[in-house]
Amino acid sequence: MLMLTTERLAMLALDIDLATLQAESRTTFFNALAVMHEPIWPPAPFEAAAFEWARRNLSHDPDGQGWYGWALLANGGERAPPRLIGIAALVGRPDEEGDVELAFGLLPDYRGKGYGGETVLALSAWAFANGAKRVVAHLDAEDTHAAQVLARSGFADTREAPYPGVARWALQAAA
Repeated sequence: MLMLTTERLAMLALDIDLATLQAESRTTFFNALAVMHEPIWPPAPFEAAAFEWARRNLSHDPDGQGWYGWALLANGGERAPPRLIGIAALVGRPDEEGDVELAFGLLPDYRGKGYGGETVLALSAWAFANGAKRVVAHLDAEDTHAAQVLARSGFADTREAPYPGVARWALQAAA
């Protein structure tokens, strides 16, 4: 099991079994993680199709754990189970130039509390340690909150809009 920890998060990389559970049954996925069941799931920008994408990619790349999805777990308190507060993904292995895309989504109650920054920093560090040269994030050009999270995490707006209304932010690996 591949897990990263930050100050307040445990980040569990999906393997083929967890990816399959996530794609097939939200209840079974929550039970497998031993977390509270979340009525709002998945958090934006993720949709159910992303879960099938992770399952399909891990079935073709069984050694790709970490490149196709992460469950974000926060401590629920002394007498409460952990909370599944969001999900994140490195959108596949790095391309020929060493770029890998990062996406993350948090449940509404956990936005604006620093969890996004912890996620971005931890996954970027993991990607760089595993061969990525640059981590790229795409977001709605008007999403000032996500832009602030990325800027505080060291990302810069590349000013290269891949599509109208979409901004591209990037973090380069240290030389």
